[in-house]
Amino acid sequence: LDQTDPHDPRYPLLGGVLKDANWLHDMVENILSLTRLQDGQLALHKQAEAAEEILGSAVEHITRRYPAYDVAVHAPDELLFVPMDAKLIIQVLINLLDNAVKHTPPPGEISVTVAPGASGAVFTVTDNGSGIDERDLPHLFERFYTSPTRRADARSGIGLGLSICDAIVRAHGGTITARNRTDAPGAEFVFTLPLGGQ
Repeated sequence: LDQTDPHDPRYPLLGGVLKDANWLHDMVENILSLTRLQDGQLALHKQAEAAEEILGSAVEHITRRYPAYDVAVHAPDELLFVPMDAKLIIQVLINLLDNAVKHTPPPGEISVTVAPGASGAVFTVTDNGSGIDERDLPHLFERFYTSPTRRADARSGIGLGLSICDAIVRAHGGTITARNRTDAPGAEFVFTLPLGGQ
């Protein structure tokens, strides 16, 4: 794409190839994670990480893939160090942000926030998209669940992304929830990671 003029008729074809390659990459990553989870091989390599840097890595990945979107990042003024396996938590954030993009027409309003809470570090991914159908809410984190109410133009998946988020967060001793926003259209995914221990 970088070496092709945007007016070249091959340019949109290359864009389509890139989009499909990224989709396939995500699918394989999630299938590999699922395999490790099923085999009990998902070993956590936890160490104290600056939460803001973890958000930055995930957002950079998403905005590089979806340049039509700006993702707002909100973090405390003081560095918040959280015991975590950085690679796995970045995967959780990428899955949640990717999900937000798929359900929010561009340019959309997507934000990711981290803040200290009563039970640990609270991470929130918010969008102003189509929201979550009430029939889907109880099933979102079930393995292989795909919504029958999915937008016709949304990229199909095999229902692994959110279940893997749930498994990774629970492996860290945390919790993850999803809900529709009450202040605006859209959805909100919240997960909490304990601040104590390594």
